[in-house]
Amino acid sequence: MWRPLSRGRTPDHRRRTTALAALAALAAATLATAAPAAAAPEPAPDGIVSVTPVTEVYASGQKVAAVVVEYAAAVDPADVTPAAFVVEDSTYDFRFSAGLEELDDLAPRTITRAYTNDAVGRLPVGTSTPGRYVVLELDPTDPGGNTVIRSTCPRLCFEKINTDLRTQVTQVADLHAADGTLLTTADPTPVRVTAPAVDPVVDGYVSDVYDHEGHALPYSYRLPAGYDPARTYPLVVALHGYGSGYDGENPRVNLAVDAMVTAWGLPARTGVDEDVIVLAPQNERVGNPLEADAMTALVRSFVADHAVDADRVYAATFSWGSTLAWAAMAQDPTLFDAALIVSGFAVSEEQAAAIAAQPVPVYLTHGTSDPVLPPTFSTTSRDLLRAAYVAAGMDEATAADTVRHVEYADDAFVVPDHHAATMPTYADPAILQWVLAQRRAPAPSPVLGVTAVTEVGSFGQQVTQVVLEYGADVDASGLTPADFRVEDSGYNFRFAGIETLPDLVDRAVASVWTTDDPARLLTDDRPEAPGRFVVLDLVDSPVGGWTVIVSRCPTFLCSVRVNPDQLTQVTQLGDVTGTDGALVAAADPTRAHRLTGDPLDREVDRFVLDTFASSTGDVRYAYRLPDGYDPSRTYPLVVALPGHGMGYDGQNVGVQLASDMLAVAWNQESWTGTDEGVIVLAPQNERLGKAIEGAQTVELVEAFLAQHAVDRDRVYATSVSYGSQLMWEMFSERPDLFAGGLLTGGFPGDEDEFARIAAGEVPMWITHGTNDHLLPVARARASYEALVAAYEDRGLDAARVAELVRWTEYGDDAFGLPDFHLAAAPTLEDPATLQWLLAQDRDPDVPTEPGTPGGTDGGTDGGTGGTDGTAGSGTAGTGAPGASGALAVTGPAPLAALLALALAATGLGTVLVRRRVRASREV
Repeated sequence: MWRPLSRGRTPDHRRRTTALAALAALAAATLATAAPAAAAPEPAPDGIVSVTPVTEVYASGQKVAAVVVEYAAAVDPADVTPAAFVVEDSTYDFRFSAGLEELDDLAPRTITRAYTNDAVGRLPVGTSTPGRYVVLELDPTDPGGNTVIRSTCPRLCFEKINTDLRTQVTQVADLHAADGTLLTTADPTPVRVTAPAVDPVVDGYVSDVYDHEGHALPYSYRLPAGYDPARTYPLVVALHGYGSGYDGENPRVNLAVDAMVTAWGLPARTGVDEDVIVLAPQNERVGNPLEADAMTALVRSFVADHAVDADRVYAATFSWGSTLAWAAMAQDPTLFDAALIVSGFAVSEEQAAAIAAQPVPVYLTHGTSDPVLPPTFSTTSRDLLRAAYVAAGMDEATAADTVRHVEYADDAFVVPDHHAATMPTYADPAILQWVLAQRRAPAPSPVLGVTAVTEVGSFGQQVTQVVLEYGADVDASGLTPADFRVEDSGYNFRFAGIETLPDLVDRAVASVWTTDDPARLLTDDRPEAPGRFVVLDLVDSPVGGWTVIVSRCPTFLCSVRVNPDQLTQVTQLGDVTGTDGALVAAADPTRAHRLTGDPLDREVDRFVLDTFASSTGDVRYAYRLPDGYDPSRTYPLVVALPGHGMGYDGQNVGVQLASDMLAVAWNQESWTGTDEGVIVLAPQNERLGKAIEGAQTVELVEAFLAQHAVDRDRVYATSVSYGSQLMWEMFSERPDLFAGGLLTGGFPGDEDEFARIAAGEVPMWITHGTNDHLLPVARARASYEALVAAYEDRGLDAARVAELVRWTEYGDDAFGLPDFHLAAAPTLEDPATLQWLLAQDRDPDVPTEPGTPGGTDGGTDGGTGGTDGTAGSGTAGTGAPGASGALAVTGPAPLAALLALALAATGLGTVLVRRRVRASREV
């Protein structure tokens, strides 16, 4: 569901003025972190200038990952090898060491790579940069180099980041400068770090303090690189273990103690290239409910202030952090959309029942040999949550999939701290991907289904009605259009770029009524009856609800397709009551209901889609038989040849039925002015050129004639734009097959085609828009005049020529929307034009009565048009300025020049292919 995100603040917003004391403490501790180690020895003037540790958070916590040694001048890279240096570090590990006195126990680190750089920092494998810094990368599996140490121990101990690292470097070989001179000699004296540690990931987190009713809650957060407040991002709230709680002197230790915080922003950890916002509160261990309440308030405030996807807010917890998640989700099950609970406490039965009100997907992980919290805590949580979800109406299989559980054996841990199941959990990208894939499931809705009803008009298919399904019969007498709001995309492929597709507009509701079966809308105009289906008739408007969108753009010409994810949505603004007076659905102005099923279209749904195997390749097509089709009688056949954009592109099958009226008009009396049944055949070619596709279409028509009850003296063709090329080709190659054609907004023919059509005396009516912006009207008019001349060359008199070829040119006011290329619109809107075509008959014993269409009639004075060569008029309409037409165009190239080149190339190819086709036919 598309909806704008609320950016309003929650009532419990930030009140930082009451947290000055906590801020001061945090600032002081941070400054202490940044202070260089006072015990570092003075470097020799011509030796090492500085030593900077570079740290990284691994599965077991933050370690010194590299040491950057600075010299007074650029170092010769040839001298920089792992053997030229010795790095030593403390073997202390807060997880296993007995006391801080072990900090001074040093051991060598393994140097895995040595290279030069021009700044403090690491470079990708296989690269180096000339400079005065030597980077020594270290093996992360070494026992030394851990940065997290014990902090205060009032009862249970806290942790903190060590600000006095013991890391030291000894240069054991001479180094030369880049110019070859001796830079410094080997020196057996170790040099301790002289600068604060650098961590490219951790240093990207911003720290602040949130005040919740006088309680100061420190927190850190990280926004993705290139953060854009105009889009939204998933949010992971990382809730740490007990030892990482804030004790007054350990700020940000929750970022370093394990990978739970930093992993979410690293695609190498998550396995997906998605930007994630991470929020990491650092609670003070004052107990619940205060800790959970403060965390919940922080999350709500943060979501309100940042571009967070409100349906993708996740909790990631370790140990004690699980107690905050259980308490918060029990209080408000909608706070988190999924939770990853690692080595956690057990949820209570009451909490599980409360969470089941909006079942939260939960992933539980635990170590089999956890010495702190037994693994039964997680199995208990699993069983209680699944049972509660089933009791709330979820089936057992879904409950088992919604609450997942894994238990790790000892060999899954990189170090033997079997309580820290964060190690194997965050080493498995599949678990993190599962969390990020969860989205908030909507609450059960009293609206059981939403179906769009579409109709094809002159400029394409549009949503004209919406049907809402309820659980009981609805009393329609109390409903008005004001009880519903309908929104839809304002995009129209003829006038707007595809980037505007998500932009919704309001669609006015004209009337509201009920029916007992939406399928009756396919046969009846208004099947009004008592029932549980509410039908919303929409006001006829050119704004909103168009179903055809741009598909693919392999060249400057794009194809189109029917949108598979139409954005129509309905909001119920008033109560809906049943025929028994009971409330069926309460008004909910905050919830928009998207479509849930396939649309209904009275005409399009009557077509059958199929594929024909021609001698040169498959041709996709659609056909429609008249209502009450009787194979013992015969019917006229109209072959509808669509525009270029409607050609098959691999994902747009059937779009030629929805893009305009070319195929669907012929069995609607309101369009034809007659109740005669017509068979319609609508091929969807692949734009291979008119000679190939003309021959394919002729094969298709002949095969179709053999299978259906078609009057062979009344086979017609009608076209839009590119389809005209096929018409010229087919009429000139097989004038015996067709009784007439209606060519709209088309390409010009050639002299060979004019002569052959004139020889076969195939009636044609050519129409075009005066201001066609894609195919100039002058070329169409010239084709008409050339065809007239071809008849005159054969000695036909003016009256007979006027029967065989007609011309109508439409001015701008004849178009309901300003796509002046789509001359099919005003052409098909005039029943007299369609009646003229259906009156053509190859049997000379049956007279034809030409109609009198609006516009200029070649040789007659018909409709509201003027004399030959003037523009006809039509019903003027309103629409968006500018037009792109059925032949969608992209790119800056001048269209007229491109089309001219295309025509020239097509013409040459047509001559060659046409010769082969004729030769094969003569053989």
